[in-house]
Amino acid sequence: MATTTVAIGVAADPDPVEAAPIEIVRGNDGPLGAISVIGDSVMVGSLAFGPDLPTRLAEQGWGPIRARAGEGYSTGYFGVGTTFRASYWIDLWKSQGWDPDAVVVNFGANDAGLCQYRNETIDQCSYNAIKHLVDTIGPGKRIWWPKITRFPYNRVSMDAWNNALDRMASEHPDFHTWDWPSVMYATGNYSSDHTHLSPTGYRNRSLWMAEEITASLGRATDVGLAAPIPTSTGGVSEMVPIGPERVLDTRTDPPGRLSAGQTIEVDVSDVVPSDATAVAAYVTAAGVAGPGHLGANACTAGIESSSFTNYSTGDRGAVTITPLTDDKTFCVYSHAAADVIVDVQAAFVDDGLRFTPLPELERLIDTRDTTANRRLELPVPDGAEAVAVNITAVMGSAPGHVTAHPCLDPIPNTATLNYLPGEVIASSAYIPVSDEGTICLDSFSLVDLVVDLTGTFSESGRLAFQPATPTRMLDTRDATGGWYPIHGLEQTLEVTVAPMGAQAVTGTITLVAPMRNSHLQAWSCGDRPTNSNVNALQGRTLANFVTTGTTSDGTLCLFAINAGQTVFDTTGWWVE
Repeated sequence: MATTTVAIGVAADPDPVEAAPIEIVRGNDGPLGAISVIGDSVMVGSLAFGPDLPTRLAEQGWGPIRARAGEGYSTGYFGVGTTFRASYWIDLWKSQGWDPDAVVVNFGANDAGLCQYRNETIDQCSYNAIKHLVDTIGPGKRIWWPKITRFPYNRVSMDAWNNALDRMASEHPDFHTWDWPSVMYATGNYSSDHTHLSPTGYRNRSLWMAEEITASLGRATDVGLAAPIPTSTGGVSEMVPIGPERVLDTRTDPPGRLSAGQTIEVDVSDVVPSDATAVAAYVTAAGVAGPGHLGANACTAGIESSSFTNYSTGDRGAVTITPLTDDKTFCVYSHAAADVIVDVQAAFVDDGLRFTPLPELERLIDTRDTTANRRLELPVPDGAEAVAVNITAVMGSAPGHVTAHPCLDPIPNTATLNYLPGEVIASSAYIPVSDEGTICLDSFSLVDLVVDLTGTFSESGRLAFQPATPTRMLDTRDATGGWYPIHGLEQTLEVTVAPMGAQAVTGTITLVAPMRNSHLQAWSCGDRPTNSNVNALQGRTLANFVTTGTTSDGTLCLFAINAGQTVFDTTGWWVE
């Protein structure tokens, strides 16, 4: 369907924009689905000046779109003319079969003024007016409603309205508001009435609103079948902890720095048992030339199509489990030019230790609650010969790395987690346990650390490992795994990542360009845990290695605290 615009006069004076009603209909379908927009004269400018809000929403992936705004419009709570009531238009659209799950609302400047004439407090009137329209829109809808601005003389009514929006958001998990006053005063382009904008202001606001609306209301939908189960490689094996041991550093070792798109073969024959079929290693891309990722496998085709860590600047690493060749080697691919450092943590053999995942993670320490230290020594459960942990570095003041080890002296020349200043970043690790039943973490620079125990390894453990060809099981960017087009705010996706009978999965979870600072959680469905598996700042891409339980049919639950893209690559699973 072509775009339809109905307008009755737009004032020639662009500051402020004053206009009669405008309605725009865009009929093209978008992957995010249908959305309504309705508002007062503040919204009129976002429909009158292009690129308008419907255009910006379509760019984000919304459609079809129906938008209407008019000067003097209000929620419908007050005794104004019928066609000036938003609730009238919502009901009319419903009668015409238009009732999308996502609704954008922009009212308050007129309603806040009308509240002064009601026989109720301005706070309660504001809330009642908002609730009137929310109730009209109906249950089960996702609503986005920005806060309002008014002339400073009317600050009391503005604050009452905005507080009522916050109250509604606290009561309804799918009601979202936006601090427009802070944005408007920080960016300018507003008129003398402190409510309307200049044409440039409206164009900017349409762009910002479309991004905020998508970040709040966008959701993945189930659009297809699960990805095929990865191909297992070799037989079921058990784990032997190693070192950790550094086996390669191209900053000093041949063949030297990798060029963009280059693959290097890594020999681990000196540190793994002769019957090892797979290896767990922390691999770092150091001094990267640009954005990219690392991939690893047993030197077979397709190494560039999966990733276990992403980088943009600085040193970035993650753990991967990869099958070995008969010569006890594996290959690492770098998308951009970089040095590669490989630190081995474990090997997988016929007879070793078996894994017991914890039903709920156990927090070993959070130094934000105590005091950050360069050296941490942490007790672990009795009987554990090695442990699986998730280590998170929080807001370091300088670049650095963490080395996790069985309290060795001297400290191994290896890394378990690299961090940059001012970021929150996590890494999983397999760590041997000392004779005293402890593990140690040493930080290159002072940083707060959060350490979560996810499982233990012992001879009497429950599960053995089945290595597999690294395979992408979820990518919300292209519907791999059946979910598309975005992993929404506080949305949980159920993803098949392993075959029937698997009790746990090992793989790489990647958070791609979140629309706000975000984190992902992976677990075996049921009650959601409190930890995070990977953290990323707005627009950044970061990955982490995870070993976590699954349901009996190989399903993993993935939760995003904010909207972004999510990728999961399976490298193996655990069976009884």
